[in-house]
Amino acid sequence: MYTIFFSSHGIVFQLPCESGKAVTATFFTEQVLPNLIKNIEKYRPKTGTRGMKIVIDSTSSHTAKLSKDFLDIEGLELLPHPPYSPDLAPCDFWLFPKLKIYLQGKDFNTLQVLGTGLYQYFKFIPEGEYRNVFYKWVDRLKLCVSAGGDYFE
Repeated sequence: MYTIFFSSHGIVFQLPCESGKAVTATFFTEQVLPNLIKNIEKYRPKTGTRGMKIVIDSTSSHTAKLSKDFLDIEGLELLPHPPYSPDLAPCDFWLFPKLKIYLQGKDFNTLQVLGTGLYQYFKFIPEGEYRNVFYKWVDRLKLCVSAGGDYFE
C-alpha cells in the first residue's frame, strides 16, 4: 500500500506502508503528516503550509482526534469529505484508475522498486493534467450539490 498526496502541480509526497498493516492515527501523525509537511515546505519555501487545504478520505486514522489536532497545530485545514463518495475523491476518480492501467502486468518485487516506478510515472504526467483534476473535482462537487447530495456518475 502507498500513501500519495498530490497538488495541482504534481505529486507532493508518497510513502510506502507495510502490506497488511492498518494505517493508525499514530502512524498517520508520526510518519505520514510530518513527511507531508516537510515536502510541502520544500515546494513552498516562502509560505510553507500557510493557507494550505488538504482533502483526505474519512477513514478513522484520518479523522481521529490525534490527526485533527496535529493538522490544527501545523496550520493545515482539512476540508470535509463525505464517506463512501468515490465520485468526489480526486484519487478515486482520477489517480487510482490511471495507476491501475500503469501497474497492470507489471511486477514489482519490493515496495522500494514500486516507489521508484511510481515516481518515474508521476514525473511524466503533465502539470496541466494535475491542475485539471481540481477543476473536475469542483465540477463534481457542484453536480453533487445540484443533485441534492445524491450519487451520480
